Amino acid sequence: MRNGTPLLLLAATALACVACLTTWGAGTAPAASPEATDSGAPSAMVIFPVGAKPNFEGTAMKPVLFNHLVHEKKIENCESCHHTGEPAACTSCHTVEGTPDGKFVTLERAMHADRPAKREQGNTPQSCVSCHTEQLARRECAGCHALVKPARNEAWCKTCHNVTSNMTKNDMHQGAAGKLASERNEALAAETVLDRRDVSHLTPTDGPYKVKIDAVAEKYEPSLFTHRRHVNSLMERIKDDKLAKAFHTSPETLCSVCHHKSPLSAAPPKCASCHSPRIDPGHPERPQLKAAYHLQCMGCHTGMKVGRPLNTSCTTCHKERAPQSADQLGGTK
Repeated sequence: MRNGTPLLLLAATALACVACLTTWGAGTAPAASPEATDSGAPSAMVIFPVGAKPNFEGTAMKPVLFNHLVHEKKIENCESCHHTGEPAACTSCHTVEGTPDGKFVTLERAMHADRPAKREQGNTPQSCVSCHTEQLARRECAGCHALVKPARNEAWCKTCHNVTSNMTKNDMHQGAAGKLASERNEALAAETVLDRRDVSHLTPTDGPYKVKIDAVAEKYEPSLFTHRRHVNSLMERIKDDKLAKAFHTSPETLCSVCHHKSPLSAAPPKCASCHSPRIDPGHPERPQLKAAYHLQCMGCHTGMKVGRPLNTSCTTCHKERAPQSADQLGGTK
């Protein structure tokens, strides 16, 4: 015992046991999994382009991750989506081609219709797009989205049509045929959910503290725009919003609301880079600089129902200049 040999043997034996158990999968921590739903439905699932003649390689629609847990917490009841009252999969009625049971409403229309047609019986369903569009009218969203409509481009589509790269061709083939085992579907969905990471947005301190705006300096004193305060207010309102986190896919997304025609950047060009003090004959569609500022500020305040300052209260933002004397104007007494 004094030379420590038995202790060394015990330590070596323990290490060997750990290695053996790890090799066989015993003693390892269980894999992370999404939180369970209250309804007992899968926490997440993959929606495939199911069709009578599935073309899993040439189909335009890519599989969609649907996070059931997140949506279940936001809706009043299941019939908001499952409008027939039956908790059946969407693709049981709505396929790529459409079916009689789904009144030939295709899967694409069921998910993307801006204004779903009112049904004769049962609830009028919400499509993914129509429901998301309604959310943009909320006060915390309306300030920006009253001015800027989401661009329906590849990045917009990829927010939903984005499933783990571990999905195989066989998974796609089985899914498009409506034959993928539910266990495999849920495993692919869970892996996709757990792999996703929220975008780290720019912090308010990444931009200027205040910005001096003197577009109407002939009549008013320059306006000091509290840039950091405004950015911080917007970020606070949406910091826990799942929809905003999903679709605000760039650190500079919030910047693009005011700097709406500039490339995404933490240091975008000034408004005067595009908006001139007078209407530009070469670009008559562009508001002049003063109008551009007022459209942005007033539009955001109106959308967010900000009571003060009133849109007609000019001197709240920029004080009126004092009358200039003849000396100041360069004249003589």
